[in-house]
Amino acid sequence: MVKKIQYGMVIDTTRCMGCHTCVVTCKVSHQNPKGVYWSKVKTVGSDVNYKPTGKYPNPELVFQPLLCNHCENPACVANCPTGAMHKRADGIVEVNQEVCIGCQYCSWNCPYDAPVFDPVKKTVSKCNLCAERIEGGEEPYCVEACPAEARHFGMISDPSSEISKLIAAKDAKPFKPQYGTKPSVYYI
Repeated sequence: MVKKIQYGMVIDTTRCMGCHTCVVTCKVSHQNPKGVYWSKVKTVGSDVNYKPTGKYPNPELVFQPLLCNHCENPACVANCPTGAMHKRADGIVEVNQEVCIGCQYCSWNCPYDAPVFDPVKKTVSKCNLCAERIEGGEEPYCVEACPAEARHFGMISDPSSEISKLIAAKDAKPFKPQYGTKPSVYYI
């Protein structure tokens, strides 16, 4: 039996300060055009970024960074008519730009709004966990750049890995597990 490999990420929302460094470093590093963001940060409980929830004396301001969840059962892959959206052997979900026709079925089916239409290339693109960096033994840009050290990256398919231990110790949970995609991004 072949051992399944799956990279993943844990994001500690108790440490995230909503600075958007992850968003900026991702956009700049991948040279995405205007309006194309593979990473986002939302304010939990509010439709307006940086608007606290709750009333004095107990207001709250909690941020949730969002990115592709590199799901075990990705809806984007299952619904891509050309096979452009695919899952690699290491669990990274990526887009083959040569095969993508820009139909956006993947975007419509992804519960995380991860695939985005690139108006310049007329194709869909999305977070690839900085696969080129991982292959070189480095962490994704967003993990490396986070000044609050709120992001942790590793092999979640290995129960003895640091990230798996962190998930267990902090009872980290995936976002929107009800969709059955088995996300590989967990939140504390």
